[in-house]
Order: sequence, then C-alpha cells, then structure tokens
Amino acid sequence: MDATNAFGGPGTPADLGGRGSSDLVAEWYPGAQVVKSLNTMHFETLAVAGTAPGERLAHFTAGDDVKAKEIVAGIISDLGFAPVDTGPLHSGGILQQPGGPLFNRPLTEAQALAWISH
Repeated sequence: MDATNAFGGPGTPADLGGRGSSDLVAEWYPGAQVVKSLNTMHFETLAVAGTAPGERLAHFTAGDDVKAKEIVAGIISDLGFAPVDTGPLHSGGILQQPGGPLFNRPLTEAQALAWISH
C-alpha cells in the first residue's frame, strides 16, 4: 500500500511530468502489486473519523491488481472507513495525489461514489 504524497515544497505538489507518485513507487519495486490509498485525508481527520458516529468517510484505492485492492479495501473497512475504488494505479492514483480532485477532500461514501460515477 502506497500512502505517500509527492511535494515539491511546502504545500506544493511535485511536478512529476504527468506521472503519479505511485507509478514511481511501482518502478522502484518491480513485481510488487502497488495500491495507492490512505493518502488523501489530513492526519488529524484520519485519527478520529474512523470511529466517529454517522456515515463513514471514504478512503480511495487505485491499483492494477484486483486481489491487492480487495486486501487494501478490507484494511480500510477495518479502520472504520468506506473503500472507494478510483480505478487503475496511474489514472486513479493521479486523482488522489496532491493537486488532484480527491486530495484532502473528506467525502462520505455516498458523496465519493457519486463523484466517481459522474
């Protein structure tokens, strides 16, 4: 599971030339089934939102291996969040990284699913 975010400076997304940070992680670990997840939520929200009452907040997954995404989705559920699949590692990971439309945007499961399906 890749929960990293690439920053070029304080609060500034790194310019990776159109590549996702998880694309780089996958290159560094050939043969690994990389799933981008747990990187979009501010750490203070992450610390409490999984046990908060009400509708669960979404955590996103992106990856190219179905089984690996299922495993990560199980971890997300165990933490008290709703797993929402954003697709393949490259395109789904770009949605999640700093500067992407899902970064630091707490959404309920219903809101996230509505956004993904638009």
